[in-house]
Amino acid sequence: MCKGAIVLRARGPSSPVVRAAELRLRGLVGEVDALDAEVERQSGELARFEAIYLHATGDAFAELDRAQRLARRARRLADEVARLLELLRQGNGSAPRARRRRPSDGTGESFSRARVARSPRQGEEPALDRSGPELRSLHRRLARFLHPDLVQGDEGERARRSDLMARANDAYARGDLAALELLAERAGVGAEWKGEAEQLTHLDHRISTLESMRARLAAQRARLLASEVAQLREATLCRAAAGGDLLAESRAEAEMAARTARDESLAVLEQLVPQVRALARARREALARRSSPGGRPRNRSHDPVARSLLARRARSAQRGRAITAVARLLSLALEKQSERPEPWEALLILLALMGEVAGRLPESLASWAALGERWDSLRAGWREAPDLGRALASLPPQLEIGLRLQGDEVELGLQFTAPELAAGARMALGREATQMLARRVMVALGPRMRCDKCGEVYAVLVQSVRGLGELHEFVCPGCAAVLKSFRRFGEPDGLEALSALAVEMGLVAEQAVRLAGVVIAFQMIPLERARLTVRSLLRRFRKLCLEPHGLTLPHGALALRVGRERLAPGSLVPEGVPPPVIALSGAGMSELELLGALKARVGRFTRTPPGKPHLQASGGTAARGRAGRSG
Repeated sequence: MCKGAIVLRARGPSSPVVRAAELRLRGLVGEVDALDAEVERQSGELARFEAIYLHATGDAFAELDRAQRLARRARRLADEVARLLELLRQGNGSAPRARRRRPSDGTGESFSRARVARSPRQGEEPALDRSGPELRSLHRRLARFLHPDLVQGDEGERARRSDLMARANDAYARGDLAALELLAERAGVGAEWKGEAEQLTHLDHRISTLESMRARLAAQRARLLASEVAQLREATLCRAAAGGDLLAESRAEAEMAARTARDESLAVLEQLVPQVRALARARREALARRSSPGGRPRNRSHDPVARSLLARRARSAQRGRAITAVARLLSLALEKQSERPEPWEALLILLALMGEVAGRLPESLASWAALGERWDSLRAGWREAPDLGRALASLPPQLEIGLRLQGDEVELGLQFTAPELAAGARMALGREATQMLARRVMVALGPRMRCDKCGEVYAVLVQSVRGLGELHEFVCPGCAAVLKSFRRFGEPDGLEALSALAVEMGLVAEQAVRLAGVVIAFQMIPLERARLTVRSLLRRFRKLCLEPHGLTLPHGALALRVGRERLAPGSLVPEGVPPPVIALSGAGMSELELLGALKARVGRFTRTPPGKPHLQASGGTAARGRAGRSG
């Protein structure tokens, strides 16, 4: 015999107690194997059914969830407006501010709930230490027996051992001693012991472990069979046996519920419009009662509207404001969305921007019914674009429906979640794709009027005269016909406040002239500016600046100069040059005297009560405007 050779000796017969324990262990292994296979089968079937169910109904229920969130927001706004109105009517503006929610850890749970979720549950056994000697020893024995490199030639056996070895490694990584022992029993990897007593102790321990595993698997099977997914699967099978389709029915019910929730939300928001106006009136009256004799408010800290968590103060969206990081991100997102085939999300952001810049909302944004009409016209031609209800339920994360304090006014509408985001949206208007969408949005915000040539149109507001008496006109965007003109004095709001933005976007063109050193600007649509001649510009000056104030000049008394060059009446007004100068000849007065006469008459004209429109024109005046200003 070679020195150091390994001699295999047959073990002696086991005692009846050991044999009984081994038989009990084998029986438990079979039961656990059967339960494990049953749980795996049930889990697989339920997972497959759940995937089918989610594919058939997931988007419908997601839409329902969004619609219900919109409904909750509308109801919360309605409750808040009612609460604020009651406070103002009772004269109690010092009610305590609603408590904010506790800070979140980013997953929607409060810190205390997150700590509870991370702590072990009561009665739950802590995970075994993976560095324990028994776990390590058993894993090594399994590796020595199951390693696929020990198999030569038999690919099937090699694959089986690879799978078992992977399970062993996974159980070891989890510190799951019971799973390793079950694998050892299945693979026939016996433990090493020094005597029968130690063998019995080890067998009893493994029997106890397998009994615990059997109980856990049985409980898991019971939970699977009692789960909502299992019950839904059973109901689906029963409905199919009766000739129905539960998945299609569930989808239809979810879609119907979502439509109902969206319609109810829009109805609540529409009913809120007069209530918000009443809230603004009550707030102004309350602030006036608390004002000093000089008109300055004594203390606005008791203003319940300003303290509301659902109302935020407006902030200017003009250029020149510091751009924050989140505003820059919004600008980039708006630029990308504007280039999509159906950029309806960009339209929502631009609508919010128009409301922020306008200050007091124009009629097209102040009413949800009017906004719905405008939205339908904006999304026309885009098959996948949602209606207004679905769009409001799927707002981009930077937008919300809320209250906004605009001076002493309270506005309800679509707005940015933070006021500094408006500057980011404004910055994105430098891109052509965004400008095109913005022009489309601004046209849709105008009043609906009838043009004799183009029919029903959304009229574009232009500030026909700026710098010497403010004259506004609604013109047809197609043919430039004047549909209505008026004068309004005071701070611009609504569509009038969007005038500078309209010029910036290229929706409205502006041509300035100089009279005795004073700049007078005329706004028009780009179609008119492209064909603007010297004759038509001077005619515009007569019609809009001189004739309304009773000033007449002889024919041919007006001329236009660029530098020292006098422009021919039929030539086009050049672009990209300093404002041309209006010169007088044979008028009996100088340019300075004409300017003084204009200022005097404009001053008398503007002493009418502020806020009242003047020179309102209907169809006949519009026709005269077209005839007098065609060039």
